[in-house]
This record gives sequence, structure tokens and C-alpha cells, in this order.
Amino acid sequence: MQMPNVSVVIPTYNHARYLRSALNSVIGQSYPNLEVLVIDDGSTDDTVAVLKPYQSHINYIYKENGGTASALNLGLSRATGKYICWLSADDVFLEHKVAKQVALMESNPSLGFSYTSFEVIDGEGKKQYDAHSPYFPDKQELVRKLMEGCFINGSSVIMRRSALESTGYFDESLPQAHDFDLWLRLLRQYACGFLDEILLAYRWHGQNMSRISDEVSIQSVRERAKRLFPEWLG
Repeated sequence: MQMPNVSVVIPTYNHARYLRSALNSVIGQSYPNLEVLVIDDGSTDDTVAVLKPYQSHINYIYKENGGTASALNLGLSRATGKYICWLSADDVFLEHKVAKQVALMESNPSLGFSYTSFEVIDGEGKKQYDAHSPYFPDKQELVRKLMEGCFINGSSVIMRRSALESTGYFDESLPQAHDFDLWLRLLRQYACGFLDEILLAYRWHGQNMSRISDEVSIQSVRERAKRLFPEWLG
């Protein structure tokens, strides 16, 4: 199999205490052809000092604080890979994540993106439990189930850059649920793949943005989805 370049975008805001684990998990991937972009969204902690030993491995970009979606979009605009992964600065890739998802994506050119199952770890990195994400091969059923609640973990996703360029990036007007919105927009044009393998460690430390659900953003995404899929959700 050819090894296309893969860009890993890591948005971070005052997560210096977790950055080493995230970076080490990317640098230690079994897949060698990686580009790593760390987007510092205006951190005021010791992020720069933590990143210093990694200078030869990463492309570091600083920006004024604007939120996760804006940091992700800056990374997406600079990424050169055929595929793009998003890794939250407090999460961790397991060793074969990129290799296994690239193999899946390369085997099916109709896939615009894919996601995986994951394990949950605590603030200290101790495993709590496995989370086997649901998946529905029928796109209509997948869309309908997503409308009940987004079960796709963003850090488990790999996206085809050509699909992103066609669909558009994250909506920065959404304080939350910008990932939910993008998955639905990708599904309008592309198929979605899935690996029921634990390939990500999702860190739950009590300060996660997702701990407080933004119902206004979620409802806005659902209304958009009805317009995207009138034949299924109308």
C-alpha cells in the first residue's frame, strides 16, 4: 500500500499538562508519513516551553484565542496531507490508529471520513472503560441516529482533505457542536467508514468542554440537518 501523507491537527488552549502525552502518541504512531500541526489558540500557560523539545517534529502556529473551531480551521487550511486527523490536546492516539484508518480509507475512495471506538481515561491517564461507538452502514439510518445525539468522537476521526475542501470547514459561529455539524455536511456528499477498534484514548478530566451541553448549538445543527436531508428528516 502507498503511504499518503497524513496531517494531524492538534488545537490547544492552556492544556500544557496534557500536550506531551498527545504529541508522544502521534510521534509514536506506527504510520511514518505524518505532518503534525499544533495550533496554539492563545494559551497563557507554559505551552511554549512544553513544545520546545518537539520543534523538529511539529509545525507550531500561534493565534489569538478564538475557540476550538477557529483553531481547527487554521490547522485545516495549513494541512497538506491527503488525510487529516484532529487530535484534542488532552487525548491520545493508540499506536496503530493512523495506519489502520488510512488502510480503511484507501480501500474505499467513496469514504469522506471515518471514525473508531475508543477508551476513556482519567486526568492521570488511567483507563476507565472501553466505549464501542455505534455505527449504521445504511446512511439514512446513520443520519437519523445522529439526530438523536452525536456519538462520533472527534479525535477518532480521519477526513479526506478533498472532501473537506468540497464540504467546507468547521462553522466558527457555533460555540459547540461544530463537529456534529461537519459530520452531517460530509454525510450529505460522502459515505462514512467505521472501525470498531479501540484506537483512541479520550481523556475525561472534568474540565472538558463537552461536560456542559450547548442545547442552542445542538438544536441549530439539527435544524440545518433537516434542510440538508429533507428526504429523510423533513
